[in-house]
Amino acid sequence: MKVEVTVRIDGREVAILEECISGQAIDVEQQTERLKDRVGQVVLAEGFSQLAATLRRPCCCGKPMQNKGPRRVTIMSQSGEISFNRTRYRCRECRQYQTPADRVICCGHHRVTRHLAKQICQLATLEHFTRLEQLMADQHAVHIGHDEMLQLVHDVGGTVDARRQTEAIRAVEHPSQITPKLRPKQVYVSCDGIMYCTNQREPCPNDPERHRMIWRQMRVGCVYWQDEKEYWHKQVVWGQEDLPTFSASLYRLACEYGYREAEEKIFTADGGDWCWGIQDQYFADSVGILDWYHASEHVWDCGKQLHSDSQQVRTWVDEGLSLLRTKGGDGLVEWLQPQLTKLRGKKREALNSLLGYFRSRVGITDYHIYRDHNWQIGSGMIESTAKQLVGIRLKGPGMHWSPLGASAITALRAYNINGNWYSLWKNLNI
Repeated sequence: MKVEVTVRIDGREVAILEECISGQAIDVEQQTERLKDRVGQVVLAEGFSQLAATLRRPCCCGKPMQNKGPRRVTIMSQSGEISFNRTRYRCRECRQYQTPADRVICCGHHRVTRHLAKQICQLATLEHFTRLEQLMADQHAVHIGHDEMLQLVHDVGGTVDARRQTEAIRAVEHPSQITPKLRPKQVYVSCDGIMYCTNQREPCPNDPERHRMIWRQMRVGCVYWQDEKEYWHKQVVWGQEDLPTFSASLYRLACEYGYREAEEKIFTADGGDWCWGIQDQYFADSVGILDWYHASEHVWDCGKQLHSDSQQVRTWVDEGLSLLRTKGGDGLVEWLQPQLTKLRGKKREALNSLLGYFRSRVGITDYHIYRDHNWQIGSGMIESTAKQLVGIRLKGPGMHWSPLGASAITALRAYNINGNWYSLWKNLNI
């Protein structure tokens, strides 16, 4: 069948498009999509031209810029390539050029519409860059090079990451300006680190002639709570910059979701000193809970060094964990201390190490009290967050990242997970 589409804009005929559609069902659908794209190209070209004509003349160096006339530009949209005219301006003083329409229509300096850039970035949070070019062609019939899409994602994600750091510093300087979005009765805060492979190399310690990939830590944090129907919700934050800035980012996120107003404040983490340093600085009024899994791991490791028989190991560990569960770290330390007198050598060192671990953490191992309050004693939420935010995308087979690329893609994933994807693009200034 021969399809003819007349495109009228404001009563004015601007194009007549024809398409012969035939063949199998899949062919008919593909040809119809192609016709829709052709209509979209006509409408976008006209719409962008009209939008460009409505923009005010910019100023530079305190004076209106000089109109240098219309310039035609070709950009990529979801409907394909489109061309339209927009006005270019030049400053009489500094001789710099500005094209206001490009700032409104394009994503940064890329000749890509903001709508298409949003789709590329969202797909990049899910798919490997090596497949991105073909997927965009298959799904949207849009042909953009791999390097261009990579740079686009880096620019957008880098802008988002930089904005997070700026807002974190501002929040610490002016905490009273943070307005909570929610006020739950109970708020949990947690943080952890997850390693990813970079594209940087270093000499192998045992063979300087050979080089190995460098692994780097991405810090992740989350704030989570239950609503009236007891459904769990969370918000996440990321960062591989200096620890103070990440700490401020987590504090800002917690304040936005009602930490300061909450009746019950709980901070959970594993044994990492940097995690508890964040609690000391920003969440000292919370109840600290050492993740039960990490605590029990230390008991198991010690038990395996003290006993060679598997049944003896299990018996010793079960008794120790039972005391830890019912009497907390104090009860476990009290049970371990007399055992030192019977041990020598490596076994004594192992038990001393376990004692030192729990003595320094007795204030965050009162599991009997936590269970009485029905508080969570595990850090499963932050463990799953680390995997969801970083592990799934950054730790695929053969993947290695530049630190900039890792931060950029993690920033975009975080906005998607937090449900802020569309508000991000509505307010993105790039």
